[in-house]
Amino acid sequence: MEPESGRLTGGDSGVGRLPESSTIIDKFINEIAVEQDLRGIKVLITTGGTREAIDDVRFIGNRSSGKQGLAVARIAKARGAEVVLISVNVDTSKESGISVIKVENTEQLQNALQAEFPKCDVLIMAAAVSDAKPIPAEGKVKKQSYSKLDLVPTPDLLAEIAKQKSSQILVGFAAEESANLLQEGKRKLASKGLDFIYANDIANGTIFGADTTSGLLISAHEEEIEEIQEISKDSLATRLLNKVSERLNSPNV
Repeated sequence: MEPESGRLTGGDSGVGRLPESSTIIDKFINEIAVEQDLRGIKVLITTGGTREAIDDVRFIGNRSSGKQGLAVARIAKARGAEVVLISVNVDTSKESGISVIKVENTEQLQNALQAEFPKCDVLIMAAAVSDAKPIPAEGKVKKQSYSKLDLVPTPDLLAEIAKQKSSQILVGFAAEESANLLQEGKRKLASKGLDFIYANDIANGTIFGADTTSGLLISAHEEEIEEIQEISKDSLATRLLNKVSERLNSPNV
């Protein structure tokens, strides 16, 4: 007679069937077996995309899903870090053990960064921040009233926060076309005063909402450049945090 599913059975090997064993093993690997190299480190992470109001109904936004920042937050937590996540229009209902600050627009994100940055050891700026915003109108603007949309620049939040840096490690992201990855990545690394930057390849828009990524991971120290072929965003998060951990342990390198 066939054994009932989920029950321990004898058989030749004497090994029982545990349908949920893989889940238990995954949990062990992710939360117990991971090296705790970030224990005692406070990591501030931003993720998602800002929304800038046009009126009380509409907004200007971007395609960022927040997946990369969430991956970094989860893995940093698993590696022992105290994680504060500034969530910009991202669902964080499934996250546990992570302090979450919810914001919507650039101004709110700026305020949250100003409050949290002095308390952190590492800032990983994965959120996509609008370069400009409309001057919002009250109520709902009628369709026929739209002849043009006036925009004003938003502040460069990462460059601004970098001016307040003491000993923090700063990691930024840049979404660029393939032909500009290296040039723009190196320019933004220097202009924003970062320790590391990951330049995303946005070819065909496939990066947005995807579970994988490709690009260049550039270090300000010794101008190290690592080409990232298509890998999972979890894997990229691990590589980023490896760099951060190395830097924390060798601050003068």
